[in-house]
Amino acid sequence: MAEVTKKNSSNVAFLIAIWSAVLVTLFVAFRSSDLLKLPSLVGNLGGGPLFGGEGVLASIGGLAVAGLILIAWHGTGTFLFRYLKTERGDAHAPLLEIVQNIAVGAAITSLLWFFLGLLGLYSSITAIIVTGIGLIEGGLSLIRVLRGRAKSDLSEKVNGFDKLLMFLPLLPLGLAVVGAIAPPIAKDTLLYHFSVPKAFIAQGSSGFIEGNIASYLALGTEMHIVWARLIGGLSDQRTAEIAGGTVVFLFFPLLLAAIYGWARETGISKRWALVAMLMVAAVPTAYHVASSGYVDLALALFVTLAIRSLCRWWKSQDQRSMILVGIFLGAALSVKLTALFVIAAFALVILLRARGHHEPDEAAGSSDVRRILLTGFGALLLAGMFASPWYLRTWVATGSPVFPFYMSIWKGTANGWDVERSNLFQSMNSQYGGAAANPVNYVTAPLRVSLAAQPEDPQLYDGVLGPMFLIGLPLVIWAFWKRNVPIEAKIAAGVAGIMYLFWLFSSAQLRYLLPIVPAFALAVAASVEALAGRRDPLDKAVRFSLAGASLLCIATSFAWFCQKAPLRVTLGGETRDEYLSRNLDYFPYYREINSNTTPDSKVWLINMRRDTYNIERPVFSDYLFEDWTLRKMVWESQSAQELRTKAAALGIRYVLTRHDFLFDYTTSTLVDDKKPRAENEGKLKIAKEFILDPTNTVKADSKFSLVKVFSEK
Repeated sequence: MAEVTKKNSSNVAFLIAIWSAVLVTLFVAFRSSDLLKLPSLVGNLGGGPLFGGEGVLASIGGLAVAGLILIAWHGTGTFLFRYLKTERGDAHAPLLEIVQNIAVGAAITSLLWFFLGLLGLYSSITAIIVTGIGLIEGGLSLIRVLRGRAKSDLSEKVNGFDKLLMFLPLLPLGLAVVGAIAPPIAKDTLLYHFSVPKAFIAQGSSGFIEGNIASYLALGTEMHIVWARLIGGLSDQRTAEIAGGTVVFLFFPLLLAAIYGWARETGISKRWALVAMLMVAAVPTAYHVASSGYVDLALALFVTLAIRSLCRWWKSQDQRSMILVGIFLGAALSVKLTALFVIAAFALVILLRARGHHEPDEAAGSSDVRRILLTGFGALLLAGMFASPWYLRTWVATGSPVFPFYMSIWKGTANGWDVERSNLFQSMNSQYGGAAANPVNYVTAPLRVSLAAQPEDPQLYDGVLGPMFLIGLPLVIWAFWKRNVPIEAKIAAGVAGIMYLFWLFSSAQLRYLLPIVPAFALAVAASVEALAGRRDPLDKAVRFSLAGASLLCIATSFAWFCQKAPLRVTLGGETRDEYLSRNLDYFPYYREINSNTTPDSKVWLINMRRDTYNIERPVFSDYLFEDWTLRKMVWESQSAQELRTKAAALGIRYVLTRHDFLFDYTTSTLVDDKKPRAENEGKLKIAKEFILDPTNTVKADSKFSLVKVFSEK
């Protein structure tokens, strides 16, 4: 690869340094609620004893269960690759092969747990059998790995900067594993990532859960939570909970290892492979996902390995690589429906590969084009077949394979959901990024999502990416325009670009962008190596800029870590209830219900984030739009007493409501703008008398109210 001249390299290095300094300064300026408060936030880590025997033992037990499942994944994948041998190229990366085996094993065992759920076989005995089978092959494979299978790469000489690059990714990994061990507090985790597996285990099958529309979704990653909780539950429920959290965390280190191995296989130097890995490890939202029980990094791993397999097929026309594309894309589609965007991007790459195929012999060329198209689209068909059990299950139950989405296009029916709520859900998702209110945000999205984005703010993408990718973007554009970058980098950047556009014009939530971040990180690393030699000023400026920006992003993740302060609960110095009471303001009400009501007391949750995970009583609650039934019943009632009677008819004994915004005329969802103000105020009065009933109040404050509907018998 031709290098830029020394003079040009110095000039470009200076510009990159200035560009990086501006981006980093802006990034820090927008971090007033986390990074700039880090010195004071560190104090949250104290406040009591650090260690406690039972808590430490549960954490160790949960980690051990996750480790056993990891070995079982590797064993299952290794067994499959006995029959699906792939050729090793000159730049073979042993670490990538290990990750690939593990990912295939995870995909296969997830599908296995799907069918076990249909058969009603969710039990500890089943979990022991599945784990034992995987461990037989996995243990033998582990012995081979420990004998130095990846020794050739690890034996390369490294300097101090390279050692720093190896160390820095360990920081967000360490923070994330502590967060994963802590009791879950993230909204979607309580809504369904953890609550659905818990309910599945309670009923012994994957039957749909009344009231939880998320049980109709594809739940490929949640199957591993079921598995982990069944094994961990042999000890106690806290160990089971930790096992579920840490098994999802495992996809974070696996993703980082895949990025490093893919970069090395592409021919990128060890240093720049480490930089690419660091760029992804440092993304604050990646830490948040890994520590919160979210499934987006599992999706990112499968997408990354699918892109890597597509690159191999582009170069060698290896049909076995396309089988892997089918498995990995199918696994991705089993995690989230948004993987359809990836399939659309792959279809375009396949068409470009067929179009670019030229043969002197016209007949032979036509035959090869047909073969390319058949192989390529056959892999996409395989992906659909691999994921189809999830969507067929939902189709049979509701009449729509994509339920609960797009019901205005494809009708589906299930209790607790309808076309109106489906459309509201789509409208709610379209608000992420704020482009619906201000179309200029489409243009400024790269800057906003990298620098100004904020967690818990839908208008600002509900997360932050960091400045690393904006630092690398001009270099990617320049390298693609001027230099001969590897085809892997071109495909990776192309797929990332297509998926970014889909993301931008659908639901611009930052977590949904994570699957393309590894591909773009590889494109950045390849582009810099195409433009500059190892000792060029440009190389030095870019890697120090990226490392510095990554360090600031890791500090941001540490600030988020300190805000939740999960260290003491993972080491046993703080109890589970104490930790949840600190981080979930409504948890004392759940504790009141769990402790002081009869086991059959049905509770109506209104605006409680539909957290059914932490409550040990029968629950009635609307999905997502949590005051939907209340609004309907209020408008059908003429008095608070009539409303109580309607609630009692549903078997409700207690009503727990977050009401701090519910009775404000300007913000209340109970208000019907089509009705006169006087009528609306009358309905708000009925709701207030029902929810804040002084006679039957069990516990209340300015934000929450727990009331009896009628006395216990």
